[in-house]
Amino acid sequence: MKEIGKERSLDVYFENFGRPTPRKSRSKSNKHSTMQLIETSSSEPNSALIKGTIARTDPISGLPHLDELTHHLIAVATASLKFNSPDVVLAALIHDYFKPVFDFKNGKWYHFITDPDLYSQLLSEFDDSTNISNVANISQWHHKRKNCNEICQIENSELISTLETSVPFILPTQREYTVVHHLRVLGKYRMFILALLKEKLAKTLSEKYSERFQKILGVSRIRYEYRPVNSADTLEDAGRIIKENDWRIEVKDNMMVIPLPSRFHKDAFYFEYYEGTEVVLDVDTKAKAIRGVKVPFGKALSTVYLTGSQDAYLLYVDAGFGSLSLEYLLDDVLSDLKQSLSEKKRKNAFEYVDLDKVVKSLSSDLHSDELCALCGEPGEPIESHEKVSSILKAKFTDTWLLLTCGTSVCPVCKLGFEIEELFRGSGMNKHIVQEALLEDYHLIHSIPIFGKEHFMKSISSKIWLELLSEIYYSLHNSKELQKITKRKEWVVKFYLNPKVLFYPYVADLIPQVLTVALRHPKKKFVLQSGLHSNIVFPGSEKDLTPEEFSAMRRFYISHPSTGIHLLQKIRNVYSPVFGVPNVEIRKGGVSRARKRKG
Repeated sequence: MKEIGKERSLDVYFENFGRPTPRKSRSKSNKHSTMQLIETSSSEPNSALIKGTIARTDPISGLPHLDELTHHLIAVATASLKFNSPDVVLAALIHDYFKPVFDFKNGKWYHFITDPDLYSQLLSEFDDSTNISNVANISQWHHKRKNCNEICQIENSELISTLETSVPFILPTQREYTVVHHLRVLGKYRMFILALLKEKLAKTLSEKYSERFQKILGVSRIRYEYRPVNSADTLEDAGRIIKENDWRIEVKDNMMVIPLPSRFHKDAFYFEYYEGTEVVLDVDTKAKAIRGVKVPFGKALSTVYLTGSQDAYLLYVDAGFGSLSLEYLLDDVLSDLKQSLSEKKRKNAFEYVDLDKVVKSLSSDLHSDELCALCGEPGEPIESHEKVSSILKAKFTDTWLLLTCGTSVCPVCKLGFEIEELFRGSGMNKHIVQEALLEDYHLIHSIPIFGKEHFMKSISSKIWLELLSEIYYSLHNSKELQKITKRKEWVVKFYLNPKVLFYPYVADLIPQVLTVALRHPKKKFVLQSGLHSNIVFPGSEKDLTPEEFSAMRRFYISHPSTGIHLLQKIRNVYSPVFGVPNVEIRKGGVSRARKRKG
């Protein structure tokens, strides 16, 4: 990796404008997540990537769960698809419907109304396909300890219930509402295959979940719209506003639209869960804000646990369609890869791949006295007919001397090696998103029971934090945000000072990824890419770390007029592979051509 010259470093850039004041060390009682109670909402940021609501609190400790409400609702609803009941699924989609009103009585967060007329109005679209009274009962009484209903069962499961507070997650296991695949991922090729599998899993799940919702409720997309009801301090107030304005859950173009009453939202904001593959931001250029986000089902409901350097667990919500086998996913991966090859390469691609052996090797079920030369797992000797032709192999004779006939290689590394060879002409960028860091939590509304410094986390929490990283990295794919000019300087705030609103909290966001393969055309893009975890921007020169990102955030807040130049400096120093927008800085003066013409 190249060494960055002092003249190009950000240190020099900071010094030119005055170094940002370093943070003082904090005592245990004043950590980076210390709450600062603020009575008014005047401090709401205009650089929030999302505007949601805290999902729930722990019934025993009272600590809030680190999850957003609509994400919690879609996770529970997807798990409820196992019951094959329209009543149960519809109830799951709205079971915490009134939480954004934040009505507290006697220290309890009330979030249901017993008015049957209100539910009849809200659910009138489903009058013919569901029993509205039953839907309302399931939704209203999901916290009953006795006669625990379907939603109650899901919320008490490992998917939603608390797994940890400050210690690492308990290793996930196969439970009633989750499916888990255990993989051995020693070495770069195995991590590369893991990244391909995770990508394919998310895409496949989006299709499967969409099909299940279509079958049970007749819709393939779910959209939650937070709508301001700022004058509502109680559930009764919110109910009156809903009735007066004739709010209804509607179906439009195969999409269910669920309006959520929110006491603290100033403007409408939506989350749409759909069958696609990419996170899509809806940007309001006039308001200079993000008004909604579309999230693929697969990315919202799956994750990968990395435990040390040897094991990984692919995990997703069980919606009743059975387990997606690793062999099925790998077959799809190879099929997609073959389609992207030239006809000449496609003919013999993966000719000698035995998927059964690859899966056994991934799952640590392949037994052999021979060890893989690349990862150390049980392997098999390479036979003369299995050697794939190399692109520019003369430049990598050391690798080919290692993989001569008779050398033992495991089926997983052999597959990863062949993919690398076939795509070495163009290279690949592959990464796995990691949990975003949320710093400097503080309350922007004073609410009973909220104000504690600690959050509880579940599997759903982990997925949501990874989703926040996905949302940040989707910024540069947005048409409105992918290029920054002087006229669009307002875009800088989303890149350098991203925030997350989940009422009543606001937090600073730092995204993170684990890089597996970086595009190095004509090179061994897997072997020559380091496995770098917990980084913000993977760079061709060097990686940008969360600590450096925090320093740049503080510098940008102190010197907002330097935002465009700071982004340009990031491009120059780090050469990020992805995640940073194109920056256009027009210098003053008249061009030479114009001077000559004049």
